Amino acid sequence: MYLLNELNFLSLFILLVLWWLSGELILQKFFSTNSSERAVLAIGFGLVLNIFSANLLGRFISTDVLFWGIALGWVIIAFLFHRKNFKNLKYPDRSSVVAIILFGILAILFTLIGRGFGFFDDHQNLPPLSVMAAGDIPPHFAFDPTLMFGYHYFLLLFGAAITKTAGATPWTALDLARGITLSLTLIYGGILAYRLTHSRIAQFFSTLVIAFAGGARWILLFLPASWLNHISSSVILIGSGADSGPNLKTALFKAWKIEGTGEIDLPFVYGSGLDPSFSMFHNGWGTSAILLVLLLLLLTGNKKPTWRAMPFLAIPLASLALANEVTYVFLYLGFIGALLLKMIRAKSIRKTLLDQETMVYFTAFFIAGLFALFQGGMLTEIFLGLFTPPDPANKETYFRVGFSLVPPAFLSAHLGSLSLLNPKHWFPILGEVGLIILALPFVVKHIFSSLDSDDWFTSAWIISLFASLAMIFFEYTGNAGPTAISRMQAHFLSVIKLLAVPLVWNWAKSKSENLKSTVLGLGLAAIFSGVAIFGAQVTAMPRPVSAIFLEDVDTTMFYRHWNTLDQNSLVFDPVYPRGVTILGIPTRSSITMGENLPEWRALKASPDPYDLFNAGFKYVYTDLDYYQDKTTFFNSECVLILDKISKEDSTVGRILLSLENCTK
Repeated sequence: MYLLNELNFLSLFILLVLWWLSGELILQKFFSTNSSERAVLAIGFGLVLNIFSANLLGRFISTDVLFWGIALGWVIIAFLFHRKNFKNLKYPDRSSVVAIILFGILAILFTLIGRGFGFFDDHQNLPPLSVMAAGDIPPHFAFDPTLMFGYHYFLLLFGAAITKTAGATPWTALDLARGITLSLTLIYGGILAYRLTHSRIAQFFSTLVIAFAGGARWILLFLPASWLNHISSSVILIGSGADSGPNLKTALFKAWKIEGTGEIDLPFVYGSGLDPSFSMFHNGWGTSAILLVLLLLLLTGNKKPTWRAMPFLAIPLASLALANEVTYVFLYLGFIGALLLKMIRAKSIRKTLLDQETMVYFTAFFIAGLFALFQGGMLTEIFLGLFTPPDPANKETYFRVGFSLVPPAFLSAHLGSLSLLNPKHWFPILGEVGLIILALPFVVKHIFSSLDSDDWFTSAWIISLFASLAMIFFEYTGNAGPTAISRMQAHFLSVIKLLAVPLVWNWAKSKSENLKSTVLGLGLAAIFSGVAIFGAQVTAMPRPVSAIFLEDVDTTMFYRHWNTLDQNSLVFDPVYPRGVTILGIPTRSSITMGENLPEWRALKASPDPYDLFNAGFKYVYTDLDYYQDKTTFFNSECVLILDKISKEDSTVGRILLSLENCTK
């Protein structure tokens, strides 16, 4: 299998076993989990435990020993927790083994699918993954290391661990990280459904809905032609939507024009610019945040946690801030809402706050909040920015955040702003949101039963959807692009997906057969787009790719030179994400991801080696076409060729140069 040729599978397997072992021992000691669930829950918990620790210790310890050291360290600590009762340790039962095998199958499936695609911001994700694996933790902005990279990089750090320990290329490591987290997410979602329904059929259907529920843009095809014309004329396509067609009506019958899809086009009619299915999360965070939420829901579902377990609740909570700061903030708001609602129902502030279970959860949220302020990522940069004078010329972080009030509207990354005040936009909104929204009343109703049973995380998770819905009144004005608000608005749909099937199942099981058939039909319709897109995704499995800015020859150069050069230097590459990804050292090329520095553009046009060195660039990594086009500059006697792959040896050539002698 070609995937195994691109990494040391044995090293990866040992690393995952160590993560699982530490998770297994800690869960046995501090949490009440079913024997059939614990082994697969331990994989996710061990993963979170190790990535959280790597993020904290990576600023002090070299990645040469960081990931292995932490993995071994947690196993030792976990065994010490059991030093007085080794005889009471429990072994995984047969059903646990089945769950682990299923996890492995799904992880391989989704990883191979990811290997067949090269889209969704890999130019943004692969460079920081590469420099983190080389030791830059928490990461600086890979395209300007004077800035901190305030980003949700939990999944990228997981990929960095795979790159460093298993020798995987960054693009293979990221696909593996996505595949593993998505696999665990689906299995955990199924476990949650089984706990709520005690039905394996409900568990199966819930897994399908979590994987494939998304937009339902195809419903527009059922409208009369005159209606569709009126709707199409009122919608202004943006981004890849505008690339797919001149207007909505035309685009519905076209391929979705995005880079990196390979030979099989994805139909635009099955996409969504607001809520794509989880199986399409080939981005920089994947389903890592949903995985963390499900882990918290499951760890606190069977038996309420004790004070001893509280630190191990704070760790996945703090990690959530690194996985997706939007989910993290909304969950916190949901917890505050749950506290207030509990006080109102109990008619006592003191009784609610002094309850031991409440205090355990409150303390976990408080400690996780402290970590979120200082551990790195978007929230840390926002917090530290409060104490930095607002001088744009001296900004210290890549992302800036801002909002303004607007009339209520959903923002689709494909269809643009869709106003709730415009009736012509109601059908497109439904198409972008998807039919899963029909389960909203059942989810909201569950708030009260979860509060009555002191299921704080479930209550907080459901209440968080109201914060998401409130974002229809806001427009994002920061520098991450206006469609950043889409992720905030789509949060409420993720809340619904995790709970829709079990809650509707429990309601419908005593109803008539006709009603059950209707519910089933609506459920199948809700996953129709996701399944259709998944069918196209599967065809990409036999055709592995790296990234749209990379070629096979870059893989060769990666294995020769990654993390072997001066880490305190910069690399110059006219294709700026490429050199960073291949060598594991940063560049200085950009103000934001898509906006280059004027001085970098000048150097690209006239790459004088002395000017490059004076600008901080010690190395040049480029293709032979650019090198030959600028040969009058690179023929300087101070330029040293470190490596070269000619066009005779590859479809394209690459060259690596050293400028360390180019001093004036």
